Amino acid sequence: GNNTGTRAEFRIISNFGRLNYDFDQRYLLTLVYRIDATSSLAEENRSGFFPGMSAGWNVHRENFYKNSSLSKYISTLKPRISYGENGNIAGIGNYDVQGVYGSQGNHNGIGGFLNTGIINSSLRWEKSKTKDVGIDIGILKNRITLIFDYFDRRTSDLLTDLTLPSYVGFSTVKTNLGTFQNKGIELAVNATVLKLKNGLTWDVSANATKIK
Repeated sequence: GNNTGTRAEFRIISNFGRLNYDFDQRYLLTLVYRIDATSSLAEENRSGFFPGMSAGWNVHRENFYKNSSLSKYISTLKPRISYGENGNIAGIGNYDVQGVYGSQGNHNGIGGFLNTGIINSSLRWEKSKTKDVGIDIGILKNRITLIFDYFDRRTSDLLTDLTLPSYVGFSTVKTNLGTFQNKGIELAVNATVLKLKNGLTWDVSANATKIK
């Protein structure tokens, strides 16, 4: 009989934190960070640092707004901004930066070994950076709410299987080739059409998105 088997090792270590700041429920700030290190990448590219922040201003809680005529109609007015970075290593094998040998051929009881793929020791984290500017609006004691966002998401060092010519001997090689961008707007509308004293409510909502 034949005995066969495989063994693979993969490790990832992470550290993350978050700081929330709230001043009088008017000024809101959140800071976050995440550090990941993975055994799938070479030592010089192993760690990735991914920060993020968001800030909001509850204008409707300001005294100057409470005393204005606009507050009678617009109950909530909250502009906000955010920025964040994320990392991705999906698609990178445990040994893409080191290489793996596999058996090949068996002639008169003599076998051989060869690389199963092209080694790319310079592989690194794929990174996405997202910017968002938005505003939340509540009308008539928040019976109607509007949520508007403009976002811009850019991905760099895109993990790509680059196709190779046949004479190379391998069909593809894993690379950080290319960039990708998504940007657009999102609009959500929620409305309470009916709200009875017995607790029965009728809510409707709609949303629209445009992405380039």
